[in-house]
Amino acid sequence: MYMNRLTIKNIGPLKSVSVNLAKYNLFIGPQSSGKSCILKIASFCNWVEKRIELSQSPDDYLNEVSFWKRLVDYHRMNGFIKKGFLIKYESPFMAFSISGSPESIQFSFKWKPRNRWQYCRPQIAYIPAERNIVAVIPNWFDISFSNDNNTQGYMSDWENARNTFSQYYKLDILNLGVSYYKDNGQHKESILIDKNTEIAFQNASSGLQSIVPLCGLINYLTYHEIHRPRKLSVAQERELNNLQDILYKERFTQSNGTMAVGRVDDITNNYPEPRIKFFGSFKEESRFSEIVENYSLTQYVSIYLEEPEENLFPSTQYELVKWMAEQINSTKNNSLCIATHSPYILSSFNNLIQAADSKDNINVESVVGKSTAIPFEEINVYAVDKGTVKDIKDYELRLISQTELDAASDAIASDFSKLLEQ
Repeated sequence: MYMNRLTIKNIGPLKSVSVNLAKYNLFIGPQSSGKSCILKIASFCNWVEKRIELSQSPDDYLNEVSFWKRLVDYHRMNGFIKKGFLIKYESPFMAFSISGSPESIQFSFKWKPRNRWQYCRPQIAYIPAERNIVAVIPNWFDISFSNDNNTQGYMSDWENARNTFSQYYKLDILNLGVSYYKDNGQHKESILIDKNTEIAFQNASSGLQSIVPLCGLINYLTYHEIHRPRKLSVAQERELNNLQDILYKERFTQSNGTMAVGRVDDITNNYPEPRIKFFGSFKEESRFSEIVENYSLTQYVSIYLEEPEENLFPSTQYELVKWMAEQINSTKNNSLCIATHSPYILSSFNNLIQAADSKDNINVESVVGKSTAIPFEEINVYAVDKGTVKDIKDYELRLISQTELDAASDAIASDFSKLLEQ
């Protein structure tokens, strides 16, 4: 699993923040402390990286138009950008930074030559806290926004996801005895409770209205989007053909003038005549095809999730965390970034970290399930407060720090003790 580095300065409530992004990333802190701000910027940087890799050029995405449109407008961060701001992102494939002031922005970029063609294409999804909009507003798909934003992007993703589930392929929600499906014939969404009681999705409890689209979207992304061929637009065809030409030129040449293997590229709208690329061996041609597939088909998902605990009882939060870990662990390089207020979410992840360190596989399987275990090295946990972050992993115990988990309870208990003394 690759580790990325993100630095943020002077944006919204964030003064100076540096975090490592692994397979799992948790940010906990008070409201308005900057947790979602970190998620939004991390999501934006992931998107910029993807677009640069597919276009093989930073010029169209590291500029002021993309910055204001794809970060500030899309993630609704107007007024967050301050003088002396900095966004610095570094991955195994590239490094770039965006800095300056709202009036004068500077951009820098460099490739990492060593890993130049090892990139794999992700599907990036941002799941906002207001995800129950798709249940409480019956005509949500007709809502028009003044500009593209992450709520609209989420609704578009949910539109794709919900069409996957039907009367014949229902979505089971954790261990709640509840299923969701969409009846396309009657244009309605239903919740089935204990296999015999059916209610309209829009009439379900607030907890179900929050968790159904969350589980539905994560299930769709992790199981239905991976490696799925899709119809390309003319612009996407042109982009992919350009990428293949650059790849061939940089990595694959004729061997001693011997054209041992020929590859006929797809005939497309842009290239009506077959184009032939020659390779020195079948191994070279196979590697070329593998790299092209890594760029053209979704290989994994990166999910950015606000407040998974929303409207959920603590025991359900625990079941949700175990379920999400199973989905994320299903494919190499899947990643999950969470902003939360809930210590129950962190305690739940602690159990899964402990499960990975346990040598009793039978016990792990019976308690949480082996497929939910999370190695300590694959999770980063940060407390966000007063414009900075603090790493709250206990590297000696190889768990999330218990002191941080109990901080809120200790404060409440302290007041209770004082009241008893009076």
